[in-house]
Amino acid sequence: MRIGLLRTLLSLAALSLPIPRLLPAGAERALLIRAERVYTVAHGILAPGEILVRDGKIAKVGTGLQAPAGSDMLQAKVVIPGLVDMHTHLGVYSLPRVDENQDGNEMTDPVTPQVRALDSFNFDDPALKVGLAGGVTTIVSRPGSANVIGGTSTAVKLKLSAPERMVLREVCDLKMAIEGNPVGVYGKKEQAPATLMSVYHLARKAFVEAQEYMKSWETYEKERAAGKSASPPKRDLGKEILVRALRREIPVHIHCATASEIASSIRLADEFGLRISLGHAYWAHLMLKELAERKDVHFNIGPPMFFHYYEDALIFRNTPALLAQAGLSVSLQTDALGGNQQNLLHLAALCVRYGMKEEDALRAVTLAPAEAVDLGALVGSIEEGKDADLVLLNGDPFEFTTSVEAVLIDGQMEYRAEGNVRPPVATDIPQARGSLALPAGLEESRKIAIRAGTILTMAGPPVRDGVILVRDGKIEQVGRNLAIPSDYRLVDASEFVAMPGLVSPRSYVGIGPNWRQQDSTDELSKPVTPELEVKHAIEPTAPHFWYARQLGITTIMVTPGDKNVLGGRGAVLKTAGRVVDRMLIRDPAVMVCGLGQSAKRKEKMPSTRMGIAAVLRETLIRAQEYGDKLALPEEQRKDFKRDLALEALLPVLRGEMPLLIHCERKDDILTALRIADEFKLKAILDGATDAYKVADAIRSRNIPVIVEDLYRGAGNIEDAGFNPAGPALLTAAGVRVAFRPRETRMWVTPAAGESGGDLLEIAALAYKNGMPEEAALRAVTVDAAAIAGVDSRVGSLAPGKDADILILRGHPLRTASIPEAVFIDGRLVYHRRDGQHMQ
Repeated sequence: MRIGLLRTLLSLAALSLPIPRLLPAGAERALLIRAERVYTVAHGILAPGEILVRDGKIAKVGTGLQAPAGSDMLQAKVVIPGLVDMHTHLGVYSLPRVDENQDGNEMTDPVTPQVRALDSFNFDDPALKVGLAGGVTTIVSRPGSANVIGGTSTAVKLKLSAPERMVLREVCDLKMAIEGNPVGVYGKKEQAPATLMSVYHLARKAFVEAQEYMKSWETYEKERAAGKSASPPKRDLGKEILVRALRREIPVHIHCATASEIASSIRLADEFGLRISLGHAYWAHLMLKELAERKDVHFNIGPPMFFHYYEDALIFRNTPALLAQAGLSVSLQTDALGGNQQNLLHLAALCVRYGMKEEDALRAVTLAPAEAVDLGALVGSIEEGKDADLVLLNGDPFEFTTSVEAVLIDGQMEYRAEGNVRPPVATDIPQARGSLALPAGLEESRKIAIRAGTILTMAGPPVRDGVILVRDGKIEQVGRNLAIPSDYRLVDASEFVAMPGLVSPRSYVGIGPNWRQQDSTDELSKPVTPELEVKHAIEPTAPHFWYARQLGITTIMVTPGDKNVLGGRGAVLKTAGRVVDRMLIRDPAVMVCGLGQSAKRKEKMPSTRMGIAAVLRETLIRAQEYGDKLALPEEQRKDFKRDLALEALLPVLRGEMPLLIHCERKDDILTALRIADEFKLKAILDGATDAYKVADAIRSRNIPVIVEDLYRGAGNIEDAGFNPAGPALLTAAGVRVAFRPRETRMWVTPAAGESGGDLLEIAALAYKNGMPEEAALRAVTVDAAAIAGVDSRVGSLAPGKDADILILRGHPLRTASIPEAVFIDGRLVYHRRDGQHMQ
């Protein structure tokens, strides 16, 4: 098992008793698991509780059970059922993500019910082990959504066994798509479906033809039974699958998104009597009233988990929570293609973070998906007679810092964590119970006092029962026992935590795809465009700025993308405002460079890594020559013409502006270091998957690292060396580290809805993987500010700095601690309303 890839995946050191050597399936020896809490899902929580396992099945569940003579014993803090993901593409879109492994869509015809995911399934997909280590024990791997009818799915247990023992059900359900994906695939070919009208027609036509096929066989069987001479109809494997759906022998899983597509899917099911589950169903919350009576429909949401639509672009809705609250059957999915299977429980934690009941969230990743695909009698809950698929945790299932310690499938230990498991967050900060009330007139006041139970200044030790005084957008004082002047508006946050506003050291907020589907991230007309300035493309009223404020991000460095060797100049700005010029605090801030796969061009220079390096060197040399000529007296500049591209590089060559180099692999990082040495550049590494492998070389040059996407999978090509313990290893080596949140490429989707979109969430994962608590928090505040070159103004709470302040319900790394209030330059820019994501 490549557990080096997942040092998330931890150890059983926290267990009171050693893990026993479990016997092969079929052995009579029993296993008794004692736990502080057992989440049965079907019958509540036992605290404490015991589970007796025999022959791979759960024999008994209860309190006070005695271990049979000769049985093995196991002690745990928390036990939950094995997680079930009913919508994933592991195995059919196997790692590494290369053409040879792209077997999830048969895109030769829009209707292919005859194909089976099982026949594409790679049982050696590295992502299977990663998913197992995240507590996922059963997946339903299915064809993609390129076709109106894509084929059948297969249910697989993630056990380390022979394929025939991993397959739980060869044909689990039928996959369809009543959505725009088939339109995008076939419309470009000038082939139906080119519209949603045609998508629906093709689906209906297929089932009508299947009905006729079914009748022809029924007629044949009747004639045979009557002793008549009859020839059987010609067999059609695709129609046979559709007949099974018509007879309700298997469910139908339909990919859909909008309210209208959800309605169309239900309309199709009603006409043909299908049992359906709806996959993704992002905007189901828009028609809750109409769906409330449809208890026969299952909703499989995600990812992402949260959405807004045309009705209100500034408030996102917790779709899974709203559906569960309405009494509907709901589950969560990873939609994993290669990576992210391990994040299923984390997606449930995100839903809890924004209002979902814990019992609904746990059911949504265990029993609900199992029941939706007719596997509920076998898996999904801790009940007598079910398969002994169990996950042992070291804490609350929905805390970001909780770790998977062990996973049992069919009673056998299939995974146990290596190394030392991190304890829950050590700093003792109580959680607020009530709501944060703000005084009237706060928005207009330029004199504010914030009294907080804990102040994390990031400039020194925490201040207990402290006060922050703010005047004219700046911090005056921070400390205990400060006198509060009578003319200051008092924010009483005595039960809450105050900390600096979060800093994102790289982002595409305001330049990514907008409602017109315009994208200003990369200028692809040529590979070298240093003359470009990102500030001219930023839309400050884009919804994602509003989402950034909700996540507590108050300062952000927006840059061009990575697809050019030199992509242009980034700028640092506050996340509140309507005019970019008034939001800027450093411009230009950085020059962006792309190394590795992202900067390659097809059949054009540069098409290789050596080509990228050559183009970069040649450009820097030309800029040096340009600078030398520019330094000459004007009369000596023969035939001199201004070159805005080369001119933009002069601050980089003088060391006045850093070169932000996006690279992932070790070889690309070493190339970046060579070029930085050669031209004496001030560099920042971005992405830097393999940076921990050459941490000493990076530290010796005092180069900081912006870590990208700690929630990715494992085993790919560009980032094959991914290790979630990377930030901890870099920090231990003395490298300054900051985190870059994952940003959705949809204007209707907030970053909070996906794993890795929230800086505090990322810091919690980094802590769980070995990064010291203070270092993890510095990586989203003062260290991120230093990397962006603005730490003199933001990133910590100290006199004279900008009054960018968050108020949280508790410890920043806890799931429930979302921002209650956000101040930028001393002005309130966000105040959370109770239940705002549940309306």
